[in-house]
Amino acid sequence: MSHLLICAMESEAQGFRSMLSDRTDETIGTLTFSSGLLCGRPVTVVQCGVGKVNAALCTQTAILRYAPDAVINVGVAGGVGKGIVTGHVVIGSDTIQYDFDLTAIGEEDGLVSPCDRTLAEALMSCARTVLPEQRLSMGRIATGDRFVGDSATASRIRDHYNALACEMEGGAVAQVCAAWKIPCGVLRAISDNANEQSEVDFPTFLASAVAETEKIIVAYFEGLV
Repeated sequence: MSHLLICAMESEAQGFRSMLSDRTDETIGTLTFSSGLLCGRPVTVVQCGVGKVNAALCTQTAILRYAPDAVINVGVAGGVGKGIVTGHVVIGSDTIQYDFDLTAIGEEDGLVSPCDRTLAEALMSCARTVLPEQRLSMGRIATGDRFVGDSATASRIRDHYNALACEMEGGAVAQVCAAWKIPCGVLRAISDNANEQSEVDFPTFLASAVAETEKIIVAYFEGLV
């Protein structure tokens, strides 16, 4: 069973690349795909770039080129749910693109794309082996093309869209995977609280948040049978 790991930033992807044995790199356009074995399992790692268009372009390209059995979008996010603070990890039950708005023509606000339930539960089970239960949550992850750094927007994303975290890629990855009927998981470690302090918190806690995702992903691949 082959997996694709999609990260937005090099700081999120580089650790996974370094873990690959028998690694080969392939560049397609502006994307570099690193393939090899992670805990003995076939894995391809790619940095997609920030934002929904980059994420969708990367996911589509990877699916056509590598035909993965499952896709995991992994990285950091801002915490917006109650009690979701720096050091917490959120595993997506589904995603919503909160900047997708057709309400003017009578449609629902936002675009929801599912995460694969079996994959989400497997990630949660593995997360429990490396992190305390009180730092783990499963729920909706909101995606939009902005870095949220104000409390009003964070509160709206929480209250209006029932989201626990906000970021810039997961919804696009999940949407493309749904179109291709490929299981998709979205894993986010909280690096900031999407408020006025985020400009300071994000660079301060980025490395530790990335380290949490690495622990979970390694536990996931170690546990595959």
